[in-house]
Amino acid sequence: MIRKHLRRIGATAGVIAALVSVAVASANATGSQADPGVPGTLRVFAGQYEQAQFCEGGPTPVISGASGASLAASPTKFGKDAGKNRSYSSLRATFEVAKPGEAALITKTERIWPNGMVFNLALAAGELKPGDYRFRLHTIGGNQVSAWTPWCAFTVTQ
Repeated sequence: MIRKHLRRIGATAGVIAALVSVAVASANATGSQADPGVPGTLRVFAGQYEQAQFCEGGPTPVISGASGASLAASPTKFGKDAGKNRSYSSLRATFEVAKPGEAALITKTERIWPNGMVFNLALAAGELKPGDYRFRLHTIGGNQVSAWTPWCAFTVTQ
């Protein structure tokens, strides 16, 4: 009889331990989700296989309007955390593309790429006419929204 009660107590303790470990694992998984911060390392790709043209510290990026392009950013600046021990998979980013001094021509929200490290806005061929443009973005995670990035200027040619 005592053994029967000990087995019940042992089984109950096992269930409680399992529930506690699930609760702790859930808290850790949620805790590893990154809060939306201001994205960093804004860049422009003139084509699918072209090298990135960075917005900071270099000449103004140039793309061809006839070929299309991609505007991109990382959830954090390169080298600052760089995604270590964090999951950005739940974040989205809203991009704005505008001519300097004008209202946004394009406003679009995109999910982060499956690798969790790149926000990307694809521009179709002919979507932008030749001229000067700029883009910026902010991240969205749950009910939180980051501040906007600084504008990144770029030029569209024929």
